[in-house]
Amino acid sequence: MILPDYIRQETEKLSEKYKPTELKKLSARLTEVYAENKSDGTRLVTTEEQAAVYSIVRMPATYAAVYSALNAATDGDGSGFETMLDIGAGTGAAYFAAHELLGINKATLVEREKNMLSLAKKFCATAELNAEFIKSDALFFDTQDKYDLVTASYALNEFDKPAREKLLDKLLSCTKKLLLIVEPGTPKAFSLQKEIRSYLIGKGARLTAPCPSGAVCSLPQDDWCHFTCRIERSRLHKFVKGGDSPFEDEKFTYSAFCADNSLAPCKGRILRHPVTDKGKITLSVCTEKGAETITLFKKDDAYKSARQLGAGDRIDL
Repeated sequence: MILPDYIRQETEKLSEKYKPTELKKLSARLTEVYAENKSDGTRLVTTEEQAAVYSIVRMPATYAAVYSALNAATDGDGSGFETMLDIGAGTGAAYFAAHELLGINKATLVEREKNMLSLAKKFCATAELNAEFIKSDALFFDTQDKYDLVTASYALNEFDKPAREKLLDKLLSCTKKLLLIVEPGTPKAFSLQKEIRSYLIGKGARLTAPCPSGAVCSLPQDDWCHFTCRIERSRLHKFVKGGDSPFEDEKFTYSAFCADNSLAPCKGRILRHPVTDKGKITLSVCTEKGAETITLFKKDDAYKSARQLGAGDRIDL
């Protein structure tokens, strides 16, 4: 996956305001700040410099994760998606992913940090995308409007449980078609996703992805479900992060809830990278019955198509 040119070009211009060594130090400190996140609403990115480095080192991975989760939830079909609300919008990554994949060109971006919102405005202006920018804490944002797509990416882990549930109620009430929640691909974040799913299902929401038919997760307590996307790294990104790899792999978890029954859950989703052997392929698959291991042989009708699938893809069993 490649980051849109308008984001790449603007981050390159942005980087020219800082010394290379300064960008590296800011990047290292930003990583520490996120690692120290206590899920108590503490502000993580507050300065202009932090926002600039965030757009260089974290925005590409966020874009890729949202794009991948949204693609899995909708099969890339943008029919019926015209408006969008993004809570904790940061520098606008989720909106850009939704625009590139589904063609959405009208969004409301809610972000409490003025420096992040300022960059989101700059990126949107460069891309000629329509957006309303609201500087507000997600918990205090109030609207009676409904949106085709509502997103919260890498945001809900910053709240404690009471605040998170209050915010989930608000997001659900704003959703006309699809609510998408994306979090890191860690055991802790997966546990959070399970809490979110249970809470929203209890409120009547319909989970359509990644779980088949909205099934309750049957994975054991010491296991977790996550997916991986790959984003091409720019020369600037490689320098600031101090790596030589031409790409970055981002692990993420997600939950997608459909409010209008227009999106059907899959019958099976591949949980792990398929294991291919001579004449057969072994898949770890989540089904309505729970997690299963399935082996397909060359003689099986599904064998050929299964060879083209990877972790996170839906599969009809």
